[in-house]
Amino acid sequence: MGADKYRRMTPEWSLLFAVALMASALCGACSSGQREKEYAATDSVPSLTGYARLLKMYDDAAGCVRVDIVNPWDTTSMLAKYLLVSGTDVPDSVAPGYERLNVPLSRSLVYSGVHAGLLAELGAADAVAGVADGGYFTTEPFVSRIRGGEIVDVGSSQSPSQELIVALKPDAVLASPFENAGYGVIDRLGILVIECADYMEDTPLGRAEWMRFFGRLYGKALEADSLFEGVRTRYERISASVSGEDQKPLVLTEMLTDGYWFVPGGNSYMARLIQDAGGRYPWANDRSRGSLQLDYSSVYARAADADVWLIRSFGHDLTRDDLQSVYLLNNQFKAFKTDNVWVANTAEVPLFEEFPFHPDLLLREYATIFHPGRSDAPLRYFHKSR
Repeated sequence: MGADKYRRMTPEWSLLFAVALMASALCGACSSGQREKEYAATDSVPSLTGYARLLKMYDDAAGCVRVDIVNPWDTTSMLAKYLLVSGTDVPDSVAPGYERLNVPLSRSLVYSGVHAGLLAELGAADAVAGVADGGYFTTEPFVSRIRGGEIVDVGSSQSPSQELIVALKPDAVLASPFENAGYGVIDRLGILVIECADYMEDTPLGRAEWMRFFGRLYGKALEADSLFEGVRTRYERISASVSGEDQKPLVLTEMLTDGYWFVPGGNSYMARLIQDAGGRYPWANDRSRGSLQLDYSSVYARAADADVWLIRSFGHDLTRDDLQSVYLLNNQFKAFKTDNVWVANTAEVPLFEEFPFHPDLLLREYATIFHPGRSDAPLRYFHKSR
């Protein structure tokens, strides 16, 4: 439009045109000082997440995604803040306080087999160039690629090889944070760390929803959103199907080890899973999100009448004789006497690899064990102790 056309506008059209120009500027590609104010005003923008307690994501029309990761150990502060930029010219001055990250990632270093497994499911396995603790990766294509050298194993996540990481040149590192702990060589090299605090979520769907963040890191947002929707739907359907059960069994977990019995706190992930599967949990009134360290007598006082006993072992199938060998008085629990002890040998079944992002699978398993006869589907992780 030429300058003479501007002059021929009526006052009314001039006003409308000015408003249109202002709207265009506000909706532009994250390129003005106004955009910085919008990024700061997160309270007025709904988060893309609704189940995760520690993850908030804010989308905008320009393709930028703000990601706020709440500090699990001090929820009044942020552990990390990322600005995900995809094909958009965004000045460095935009969104102060956010670490800029160009996505999709194409050459990442992944510390956890759980996260790698999710990336494979999303179709982003090719974006994993390196791993730590490669011997613990159990899913394909990673096992074959690590063995064949296509994926570099940088060694222990506690002390990875600086030389291998420098040669790898990763665009980011996916690692799980620990309280008051850094990343050693990664920090010294100045490589961006994606703080994967999903394991600190205290609800099954809250942790699973982190897949939507990982999807956006690798250009797989639609796939991740669709996958989560399927998990959420199945999880809530199973939970609803057992909510009306008259019989809700009392459920005990784990076993005495080296004089201590670690049970999930009443406000923890596993406590919630048990309750959603139609079970009762002895420590349901406890407000701890982590584990409780107890002795035998404390456990027996609360769970002597437990109807179901769930135990995770590693390397061998734990038998009833094994339970008595560990501690003779284990045979005093009701679940032991009624032959209702269930064991998952995690060296042989993919329990740890799958349940973080597929809690619906573990919920179905629990619901089947807690309410015999409701399903004839074979169990995936647990079997009755022999």
